[in-house]
Amino acid sequence: MSAPLVDIRNVSHRFGQLAVLKNVSLAIEPGSYTILLGPSGSGKTTLLSILGGFVTPSEGKVFIRGQYCTAVPPAKRPTTTVFQDYALFPHMSVGGNVGFGLRMQGVDGATRAAKAREALALVGLAAAFDKKPHQLSGGQRQRVALARALVIEPAVLLLDEPLAALDLELRRQMQDELK
Repeated sequence: MSAPLVDIRNVSHRFGQLAVLKNVSLAIEPGSYTILLGPSGSGKTTLLSILGGFVTPSEGKVFIRGQYCTAVPPAKRPTTTVFQDYALFPHMSVGGNVGFGLRMQGVDGATRAAKAREALALVGLAAAFDKKPHQLSGGQRQRVALARALVIEPAVLLLDEPLAALDLELRRQMQDELK
């Protein structure tokens, strides 16, 4: 049996006196599709933030690809996170938003544009490459954020309710594509 892609060991986290996560352990195998379910305030987003490196756990360890990552910053992790608010850059085109991570990796402009176009086609937005985020619907902006996450081919893709703004048919299609 192979080592888990993600290995969370005894992770706990507190915000002041409020314990949000208590001794959470979880192993996620490569190629799997794992969903965290729970009521609002149960720590799902906190756990995703810990996996993505945005929050350091109060206790416990995080390993990704067998590497200790508990204190590794987000930009140095093999993860990409799509949060509920999408965090698109309003001054950039959709293509620029999708290619931003590749730009940070030093990928040349032509390759970056080609990969951004591929990712946009994957989420059904090939025609939106030159548009600005404000010209898109909420569901379309959500798909742009998803394309931006997918284009850098992360080892771990963390999604915090990224399909919530999509209609049922498109949500099912995106779930199939993500698998």
